[in-house]
Amino acid sequence: MKKLSGCLILVVVAVAIMVVTGTLFIVNETQQAVVLQLGKPIRVIVGDRTDEELAVLQEWMDANAPGVTLTEGAGLYAKVPFLQQVTILDDRVLEYDDDPADVVTRDKKHIQADCYARWRIQNPLLFLQSVRTEREALDRLDDVIYSELRQELGKSDLINIVRSANDPVGLNSYVQLVNSMTLSDSTRDIIMADGEVVEIIPMLRVPAGEGREVILNRVTENSRRLASQYGIHIVDIRIKRADLPAENQAAVFSRMQAERNRISTRYRAEGHRMARTILAETDLKVDSISSQAQRLALTIQGRADSTAAAIYARAYQAYPDFYRFTRSLEALESLIDSTDRAILSTEGVFNLLLSTPGRFQD
Repeated sequence: MKKLSGCLILVVVAVAIMVVTGTLFIVNETQQAVVLQLGKPIRVIVGDRTDEELAVLQEWMDANAPGVTLTEGAGLYAKVPFLQQVTILDDRVLEYDDDPADVVTRDKKHIQADCYARWRIQNPLLFLQSVRTEREALDRLDDVIYSELRQELGKSDLINIVRSANDPVGLNSYVQLVNSMTLSDSTRDIIMADGEVVEIIPMLRVPAGEGREVILNRVTENSRRLASQYGIHIVDIRIKRADLPAENQAAVFSRMQAERNRISTRYRAEGHRMARTILAETDLKVDSISSQAQRLALTIQGRADSTAAAIYARAYQAYPDFYRFTRSLEALESLIDSTDRAILSTEGVFNLLLSTPGRFQD
């Protein structure tokens, strides 16, 4: 008898636990729930919503699910055990990130666009009725997002897709890479400024209403409108990467290298030309300064010689005998060295030195 009573108590306790656990359920701050009774929704529990979001959701439920109760906030809730079931859905901002897809731009450039998005379940009842699971929701988002992305990128040039602002951009190797325009190979856009070779690069301004930010805003708005039919709200869509196809990268890198070599060759050629110009101008200045200095030196030397000659003339006029003596010394110095022999008369060398030049007889 005691054993039977113990078994009954255990059965009652087990049934009580099953009833309690089957009756109560918890919805935490990161969750929202839909309560179903025999497969039909009877209650929707959402997380924190703004008054405007709650009003929109209540309006939709009044029109499409009359009789379904809308409750807000996390907490402990009750249901009829065994008769009612609870489907828990995530209430956080979720991530969408799929493989890159090939996109053709308006200027016929093939790129691999890799985008990502942030989304959340805005209408849990509509979400449960249309897609049921997050995996199915991601498949639907893949169709929606990449369809809109291809459409918008196909309307834009590559230069607008890769830029995040509308500020002017230099038409350098990137423009050569995508063949948007052709720059002249002449060096008329290379100048010398402050002793440095400077290349003047034409600038291009993206028109208003274009650029990556504007394109992605349009993609977000269009995708958000299409995803709302699944109870999904797309928060934002952004491009992670926009690369050229792998099979084109080798050719692109070769073209970039050729373009860099072309520019470096222009720099070197212009540098050599400017160096030759500077050297020629320097040589001209040196020759001009040297000739002026030589002319000034000759002028000074001529004036000095003229002054010395005048001094000598006055001295020779005052002392003619001394003049004849010095002239005789100069003549002997130029005519006789240490190896010569002089045959003099008996009058001696002093008489020779004092005689009138040109009148000496051997």
